[in-house]
Amino acid sequence: MALVLSLAATMLVTGALHEDGLADAADGLGGGSTPERVFEIMKDSRIGTYGAIALILSIIMKLASLASLSRVDIVLALITGHTLARWSSVVLLYRYAYVGTKGVAFAGGVTMPRLIIASIIALVLSAFTLHWRTIIPILATLAVGPYFKKRLGGVTGDCLGAANQLVEIAVYLALATNI
Repeated sequence: MALVLSLAATMLVTGALHEDGLADAADGLGGGSTPERVFEIMKDSRIGTYGAIALILSIIMKLASLASLSRVDIVLALITGHTLARWSSVVLLYRYAYVGTKGVAFAGGVTMPRLIIASIIALVLSAFTLHWRTIIPILATLAVGPYFKKRLGGVTGDCLGAANQLVEIAVYLALATNI
């Protein structure tokens, strides 16, 4: 129950912004064959099948992976997961063109010094918590960028939300699998 309440609290604090991005990106990328169609679908405020499935699987994966950890590891996982998830947005905004219509001012604010500071904080924390498994969320971040660029020409706010959720899950899975 504590895990469910923890995830619910996170969604309340952020206004479920990242979950909304995941759902919109899943709907758009799953249902659109051209960038124009993907953007059109992502702007639709209704949730579609791909978005619903993505949200359900995301929540199940978070709960299942976190439930397999000790209480101390859950706390470390949540802190590290949220930190690396936000870090992924900084990396993607620095590396790829922002092609969305909202958040353009924020997108232009990622400079090399900010990227370096964010990376140091995120990766030091991650190295402490994940050790060599830090590579897993890093690879997740590096994998989604080229995909978004190929499909859309860059990233949008919904892409950043989707990446955020995928990286958070990657952290939890890395800790849960204990490989």
